[in-house]
Order: sequence, then structure tokens, then C-alpha cells
Amino acid sequence: MRTKIRPAEAKDRNTYIDFTLQLSKFNRSKHHESCKYDDYNKVLQAIKEMAEDRFDNQEKDSLILIAELDNEPVGYALGRIYQEDKTLDNGTGLIGLFDELFIDKKARGFGLGQKLIDGILNWMKEQGINRVKLHAYSWNDKAKRIYESNGFKEYAVSYEKFI
Repeated sequence: MRTKIRPAEAKDRNTYIDFTLQLSKFNRSKHHESCKYDDYNKVLQAIKEMAEDRFDNQEKDSLILIAELDNEPVGYALGRIYQEDKTLDNGTGLIGLFDELFIDKKARGFGLGQKLIDGILNWMKEQGINRVKLHAYSWNDKAKRIYESNGFKEYAVSYEKFI
């Protein structure tokens, strides 16, 4: 099996959009039933529109990488750079956001997730970024393990309650 990580190209637009929807569906399937009270078709439409906009308006502050297995796209990662809120007490200035990571089930176990992480982090270093955030759902132990093995540390916890 031949693996490859490369920047997204114009031909990848529909593939990238499809992957973002697959990522949402995977996440949705793991959420507690109480979280599924909304019209998910509207959520998917909004995700599709956001993915289209992100892909069509990529600038130097974002990078979409495509993972390939035997020349077939099987996943992606999205990294973004933004100006952190000036009022935050835990650090301001330019910051990296490792925003999304997805590998199709059939392509897991070939090291593509790690290669995508490395690619996004290397790009951020080249851009002068020295702090990177990411978000992972509390139920996603596999994601948390790979992020922690790459030196990410938990720094905030989010809670919710349905009333």
C-alpha cells in the first residue's frame, strides 16, 4: 500500500466536502441521544456550505491536506491560523488551530493520521506559529491518545447540561 499526503488541489473540492460531511456523521453517531434534537439535515447543509467556503477561499492562513492510499483520497486534515482574542488570560497573538482530521475507515492503520498531523504542524512551524490548539470530543479516546502522543496537553474542559 502506497501512502501520500499532499495539499488539496482544485480537483479535491467535492472529495473534501464529502469528507467533512462524513466526519460530522461519524461524530453525530457517537453523541448521546439527547444531543440529537435538532434538524440534522440543516446541520449537514450548513457544514457543506462552510466546507465549500473554506475550500473556495483558502488563503495563506489555512491549509487542507489530502491523504491518499494507492492514489485514492481517503482522508484530510484542516489547519488554520488566526489571531487569538486579545482578552484571553491564557495567551494572545497568532495561534494555530488543528481544526479537523478524518481518515476513512478502510484506510485506518496505515499511519495516515500521523502523517496528516505532522504535515499540519510542520506547515504551522513554517508560518512561525509556536502554539497550536485542537478540540476533541470527550468520548473520542482514540483521537485523544494520538493527540497526547504528539505532545498535546489538556488545558480546558467543557461541560453541558440539558434542562
